[in-house]
Amino acid sequence: MSSPGVPDLTTLRPRLPSPLQEVEDERFTRRGVRLLLKRDDLIHPDLVGNKWRKLAPNLTAAAGRPILTFGGAYSNHLRATAAAGRLLGLPTIGLVRGQELADRPLNPSLARCSADGMRLHFVDRSTYRRKTEPDVLARVLRAADAEGAYVVPEGGSNTLAVRGCRALGEELSGRADVVAIACGTGGTLAGLAAGLSPDQRALGVPVLRGGFLTADISALQHQAFGGPRGDWRLDDR
Repeated sequence: MSSPGVPDLTTLRPRLPSPLQEVEDERFTRRGVRLLLKRDDLIHPDLVGNKWRKLAPNLTAAAGRPILTFGGAYSNHLRATAAAGRLLGLPTIGLVRGQELADRPLNPSLARCSADGMRLHFVDRSTYRRKTEPDVLARVLRAADAEGAYVVPEGGSNTLAVRGCRALGEELSGRADVVAIACGTGGTLAGLAAGLSPDQRALGVPVLRGGFLTADISALQHQAFGGPRGDWRLDDR
């Protein structure tokens, strides 16, 4: 039973640990290689992939407060947050990059967020880029009438999310030599690497260029665990 004001996530019946499925192909067999897929997409129909692992600890920490987060017009993170709000009866607010979108019809992704009860607030791109600056964030929260909200960063990557993703590595302990994962904000890789065994390696494939991700992942691990954890690297070829 959860504490008063804290949502009971067990009512959502997440499928944990998520299944591990082998991809069978004669080319792998000839080379003595096994490829396994970690099916985090099966954890929950509305909170798929890494979204459950990153959002769940933040939903608990919010303790019933409205949840505010950030994303672009097609953000899967916004959609998952909106769905979580609907399922748990929590108010959600989405700060969307692009003030110009406010006067346009909602695309299917944002329409789904709205249908799930998320209040959308559009922010100009210059302000959005500076959203982590305390004074800018305070101004944005006032404009969105959300000063009492629990703030989750873009992509959901914060200390709680990184710690939540550590369970992903623990579920894979002893199951693979190398674990590869796509990286957006780096939070999943930061937690995954921390949960792996010492003889395992994590390989992150950035979905965006820029060269900033290595420092971001290191910072996330320092915030979550007090220092570097696990054997990981990025492959940005």
